[in-house]
Amino acid sequence: MQEETQAESHAEKQVEQRDGELFTRIVGHIGEFVERDVSYLTPRSHVANSIEGMSSLKMIELLLYLEDCFGVDFDESVMEKLETLQDLEDYIRGAQDLSGQQA
Repeated sequence: MQEETQAESHAEKQVEQRDGELFTRIVGHIGEFVERDVSYLTPRSHVANSIEGMSSLKMIELLLYLEDCFGVDFDESVMEKLETLQDLEDYIRGAQDLSGQQA
């Protein structure tokens, strides 16, 4: 019983670490795209409002850039639903899991 609890705890820590690494990569790529420091972004940050100079056109360009970075596709219906960076991370993770890619 204790071994199962330790295994579950270890698995949860691995998932948290994997999530943190993906979020860090997303923020890094956003910073590269906008060519400024965006380390202040959190999972709750609103994608369009939290990044200085992010217009609707820039948002589309950013998502196209992230498609190339992460090997995922954002269709138009998904773009409308991505409000926070957590939404963006969840979508990228789900798309990569479906395609069998490593985050």
